[in-house]
Amino acid sequence: STMAARSRLLPLAMASSRQALRPAVHAAFGMGAPSVLSMNSSLWSVGGIRTTKSSKRNTKIILTTDYEHLGHRGDEVQVRPGYARNFLIPKQIAVYSTVENQNKFLVEKSAEEQRIIDEARKKAETRRRLERLKLTLKRQVTGETMYGSVSAKDIARILSLSGVDVVEHDVKLEKPIKELGAHTVSVKISGELQEVPFSVVKR
Repeated sequence: STMAARSRLLPLAMASSRQALRPAVHAAFGMGAPSVLSMNSSLWSVGGIRTTKSSKRNTKIILTTDYEHLGHRGDEVQVRPGYARNFLIPKQIAVYSTVENQNKFLVEKSAEEQRIIDEARKKAETRRRLERLKLTLKRQVTGETMYGSVSAKDIARILSLSGVDVVEHDVKLEKPIKELGAHTVSVKISGELQEVPFSVVKR
């Protein structure tokens, strides 16, 4: 029983001796007393090496072009200072978010918003004009034969005379029309394809 008691006490004694040696080891190597880091400490451990967390703040920039993973032209975003200084700024992908640059992009944004509003208004007006239009093209006909044909150029011209701003290549006509009657053609108007009805009649 005496031997069993000693065997139980031996690990405790060895543990105590190790704990007693730690301050001496730290003192011998000039390490000072060991400390415990709290969760809020600015130090953290990687592989037993304590490293100071980066305290650098992000830098605000304004994108001068659309850039994947960051945003669109005019967006204000935050990035690491080095990323801005060494890459984005030299590559003219962004500028620093200064008051001057903020005002510049605000003016640009307002102009772009107004352009979109004006374009939408123009499209709506053109759509209403097309709905009211009754386009008719006359061709000489003898018997069952129609002389000449209706081309994309003819359709573009009559649309222009009606107040619709188009040119020949806006009219998507596969081949000239050589028959009388009602027809429909696709026309690119204000950037959008629209179906435009018209008639070819006997002169």
